[in-house]
Amino acid sequence: MIDPTETTVPDNAVDLSANETANCYIVKPGTTVAFSTAFKGNSTTESTGAVTGCRLLWTDNNGLIKDVKYAPGQRMAIVWTGELSGNAVIAATDADGNTLWSWHLWITDYDPDASAYTTPAASSGTTWTFMDRNLGAMSATPADGFRTHGMVYQWGRKDPFPAPNGPTQMDENYNYINGMDGETPLFDIEGPPLPTLLSLAEYHGTIAKSIANPMTFYAMTYTHTGEMDEYGEEIVINDPVTGDWTDQSDDDLWGGESGKKSIYDPCPPGWKVPVSDASGVTPYDWMKFASMTWDNTNMGAIQDGQWFPACGTRAYASGGCDFQQANAYGGMWFGTKGKAASDLSLYPTLYGQYMFIINGKRTFKVNKDKRSQGMSVRAVRDI
Repeated sequence: MIDPTETTVPDNAVDLSANETANCYIVKPGTTVAFSTAFKGNSTTESTGAVTGCRLLWTDNNGLIKDVKYAPGQRMAIVWTGELSGNAVIAATDADGNTLWSWHLWITDYDPDASAYTTPAASSGTTWTFMDRNLGAMSATPADGFRTHGMVYQWGRKDPFPAPNGPTQMDENYNYINGMDGETPLFDIEGPPLPTLLSLAEYHGTIAKSIANPMTFYAMTYTHTGEMDEYGEEIVINDPVTGDWTDQSDDDLWGGESGKKSIYDPCPPGWKVPVSDASGVTPYDWMKFASMTWDNTNMGAIQDGQWFPACGTRAYASGGCDFQQANAYGGMWFGTKGKAASDLSLYPTLYGQYMFIINGKRTFKVNKDKRSQGMSVRAVRDI
């Protein structure tokens, strides 16, 4: 085995971070790539810490990643990919193997600039230029079914979770039944399937925990009581009212307040999570019921030639897949905060906004849901 202190980036490696760093990179299959692990997301100042190694956390296509190494002198991850398409998450680790930061590799022949869609100007004059598919999707062709679904995200998190890849059924305790789990098998570098994301889900999320545990879906947040139990530890309770996955909510996790791409943005270089403009017009304002077509065979909506699959979700209360054929639905997060009610003392501003489609051609250009919900993201050009 090569001494990691001697590892350097191969001459034939494509430097994915040469022009801009990000939490996601698009990679052509069969290539050797490298990217900087020095800073968080697109930051040039926030260090990831004392990185000593890199490893594959998961891939949704066994054999997609052939090898992963770390070049300490250059502070870069090196990844060798196979002749396959799919998604993978690479982690930078410390000397104890703890994850310091992680990156999504979207391995596909897709060129987002070649098929980008610019919306008609809104009443405010704003336009948005969208990718033609969800983050992590392998296709934008309706007949390709679940390959068009891609990844889902909890609002404000940078790390992806596979969307449902089949119909699901759950009991009242959020356990899958009748063999209908909709889960995509995940693999590490060794090959055997990893535990399902539902089985890895936890409560009591924080920003720090989400960074250290990119595969953990934080189902709901919790409330501090200020009271101690018999062991001297504070008693906390699950709080389904707030619906956030983190105990310290932040309205700007995806740039909805600043209008700028954040270090938690899950999009590749040059792209970001869409947000409403300064006048409050939403990025999906251009969608019109009258001109939308519903594809009942492939379960999704077509608007101005753009395909929006009804991907279902990962449920906020469990992290499990929820995809129901009889009433197919899907949502596209954007980075703008939502409100549960005008009285914030009763209902804190913990919702996120999204575009919603549902079986029967119905669309809601703006809706609100719990931030712990797992839904799709479609990137817009970062200008």
